[in-house]
Amino acid sequence: MAALAASVALGYFVIAILVAPRIKMPSVSAGLVFAIRGAAVAFFIGCGATHIHILVHALETNPQPVETHEIVFHSMQAIGAWLFIAGSIMRLELHIVPSPQHSALKAAVEEQRRLADRAVRRASEDELTGLARRWRFDEALDRQVALAGRHGTPATLLLVDVDGLKRINDTLGHQAGDRTLRHIAAAIHHETRQTDLAARIGGDEFAIILLEAGEAEAAAAAARIIATAAEPGSTAGIAPRTTVSAGSAPIDGARSAAEVLRQADLALYAAKRRGGNCHAGSEITASEPVG
Repeated sequence: MAALAASVALGYFVIAILVAPRIKMPSVSAGLVFAIRGAAVAFFIGCGATHIHILVHALETNPQPVETHEIVFHSMQAIGAWLFIAGSIMRLELHIVPSPQHSALKAAVEEQRRLADRAVRRASEDELTGLARRWRFDEALDRQVALAGRHGTPATLLLVDVDGLKRINDTLGHQAGDRTLRHIAAAIHHETRQTDLAARIGGDEFAIILLEAGEAEAAAAAARIIATAAEPGSTAGIAPRTTVSAGSAPIDGARSAAEVLRQADLALYAAKRRGGNCHAGSEITASEPVG
C-alpha cells in the first residue's frame, strides 16, 4: 500500500511540474491559459500531497489494515497517473519538441502549400502587370451583375486604354511598351481601393470593377488614374510619357455582363474620339458605333 501511495504521489507531482505548465489552448487568451495552468498545477500538487499523507499513515508503527477496495482504488489511480504522463510526454514530443521526422514532414507540407499558393497567383495574375487576368475579371463581372440584380448593390465598370501604345512599341521597342504597361498598372493599383478588382483584359486595355460606386465616384477614379498615368513612370525603368483614356458604365442589374462591357467600351471609344487623355461616362448610347 505504501508503494502504491508513493507511486501515485510521484505521478501527480510529475504531472504538476512537467505537464500542467505546458497546457496549450490556441483559441484562448493568454490570461485564461495562465489561470488554467495555475489551477491544474495546484490541483495535481494537492493530489500528490494527499497521497503523501496516505503514505505517512501507511508507514506508521501500527498501520490500519488495508481494505481490498483501497488497494484497487489506489492501483487504478497509479495506472491512470502514469498513463497520463506517458501520453502527455508523447504529445509534447510531437507538438512542443518536434522530432526530426515531424519537422521534415511539416517543412514539406509548408513547401507544398507555398507552391500551391504560387501556382494560384500565377494562374490568376497577369505576369507583366501583376493585375488580375481576364478570366478573373469575367467571373467578377458576372457575379457583380447578379448581385446588382438581386440586392441592388451599386457598382461601376471602368475601362482604361493606353493612348498610342503601338507608336511606343514601333519607335522605342517592346521593352519600352512593357514599361509603359507596368506604369499604367501601377497607377491603377495606386488609385483604386483594395475592394475594387483591377484586371488587364487585353494588350493595352485594363478594366476596373468599382464596388459601391456610382457615376460620380467612377469619374473621380478615372480622373485620378489619368493624372497619375500622365506622370513620369519609374516602374522597372523610366517609362515613356503617355496618356490613357477611360470609359465607364453602371452595373445596375438591368443589363447583362456583356451589355455592361459593351456600354463601357462605347464610352471608351468616345473618349478616344475626343483626343484621348479623358473620361467618358454612361451618357454614350448603345447605338453609337464601336471602332
